[in-house]
Parts: sequence; structure tokens; C-alpha cells
Amino acid sequence: MGIGTLLKIWRVTRPGSDGNRCGAMQMLKGWQQCLQNSVKALWVAVAACFLSFHIANALEPPVPFTVFAASSLTDVLEDSISAYHEEYTPGLITLSVAGTGTLARQIEAGAPVDVFISADREWIDYLSDKGLIEGRTATHVATNRLVLITRSDTRLSGTLDERLIQLGESGRIAMGDPEAVPAGRYARSALQSLQIWTKLQGAIVPTTNVRMALALVLRGEVDGAIVYATDAALTPELTVQAVFLQGLHSPIRYWAVALGGAPWTAFDFISSLRSAKAVEIWETNGFLTP
Repeated sequence: MGIGTLLKIWRVTRPGSDGNRCGAMQMLKGWQQCLQNSVKALWVAVAACFLSFHIANALEPPVPFTVFAASSLTDVLEDSISAYHEEYTPGLITLSVAGTGTLARQIEAGAPVDVFISADREWIDYLSDKGLIEGRTATHVATNRLVLITRSDTRLSGTLDERLIQLGESGRIAMGDPEAVPAGRYARSALQSLQIWTKLQGAIVPTTNVRMALALVLRGEVDGAIVYATDAALTPELTVQAVFLQGLHSPIRYWAVALGGAPWTAFDFISSLRSAKAVEIWETNGFLTP
């Protein structure tokens, strides 16, 4: 506000100028209307930018991208990707699955990837601390449970901890390596909560991912394994001996995040993992959804 404008206000509002106060009020009302019009114009501009962004994406051809995902998501993501391809072009997404820790190390080493789907929050935070992703943008897409599995001819009895001890005393138990594999971390936490981790450590066979633990039971190389419920459901020839209560470990949550420089289709795919159609796919494959 200039000095000339201030002088005008003083002249119409100084003592003894009652006849001019109406003019001052009219001037103030005019400024208020001007401010309201400016705010409206700002919102119109923001809306226009937002609309322009989405129109640009709609007009831009779909861009291929790569997804790194925890091995326990293999089947559900294959279904999700097929559904996504129906809207765009087949072959748009390249999927690579492995242990979450293995994938995180590859990203740290500079592997070309656009979307990372982790089986726990810890590896998301690890990459975020390295400045490789923006952890705050990670989306919680699904939840899982832990179970104890054996071959169908294995006979166990008693509570969960009693069955685990029986397996440990007579054979070996496979589970993800707790130093790198989320399923192994959840399993170790559960065994610690049951106060039998130390007793079973000598019988534990660590694996590079949860699917490998499942495979060792199928091949008869171990007597049992602690795996995700969704993996156990894929192998009817195995028996679920017990389900771990979720209070024994931190919640098993899968997180999806796009890396810097990812194309718009990568962000769009992550959004699609929370759609009504995606929820149906998650639940059909045995996962719980947020």
C-alpha cells in the first residue's frame, strides 16, 4: 500500500470528518471484494493446473516401467498386472521378484527400477534414509499372516509353541533369514514372544526368501517351515499346523513406492493396487487389505 493511499484514508477517517466515513467504508468494501475475487482466481488457476496435469497424462502414451516386489507377491502381482494391462498395452510392466532385502540391496547398487513393493516397512525406511526413495509417499497395499507348515504325514499336537518345539527337537525348521528377509524377521519376533527363539535357533534353516522355505519342505529337506498364509495356500500337499497370532509380531504389511524419475504409469499402477478391482484380486489370493 503506497503513502498516497494511506493519506487518503487518513483524510476520510480523521476526527471531524464524519461526513466522509461512508466513503472510507465503501473503499474498504471494494478492497474486500477485490481480495475475494483474487482468491477465486487463484483456485481457478490451481484447478486448471490440476486438470492440465491429468489431461497431459491421458494424452501421453503409456510408458513401460519395472517393478521389484517381494517374492510372496508373485502370484497376486501377476494377476494385478494382467488386469492393468487390460487398460493399456500388454508387456507394459516388467516384474522382478526376490527377497525384499535382496531387491533393496540391488536398488541401493543402482538397479534400474521404477516401483518397489516391500514386505515390511524397515526396508522402505532403509532406502529412504539412503535418499533413494521418499518413504513418506509409500502406500500400504496389503497385509498377511504367518503360519507353521509341514508335510501332510507329519503328526504334531499341542499349542503353537509345543508344536514348534516338537519340530525343532526331531528335525529342522526353515524360515526367511531374519537378517534380511521380512518373513524371517516376523518369525523371529514371534518366536521371541513365545520365549522359544533361543531353544530353536539350532534347528532353524535360514533362506533367502519365503518361497525358498516353502520349497525346502516340499522337497523333504526340512521338517517344517514358517511362511506366509498366502504361500501355504498355494501348496495343498502341505498342512498348516498352526496360525501365529498377529500380536506375536509387528503387523505384516506390504508397502509400494515409486522411485525418483519413474514415469506417470508407475504412479498410476500403485494407485490401481488400492482400487476395488485390486481389492478383489488381493483377497482372492488370500491377502488382507487395508
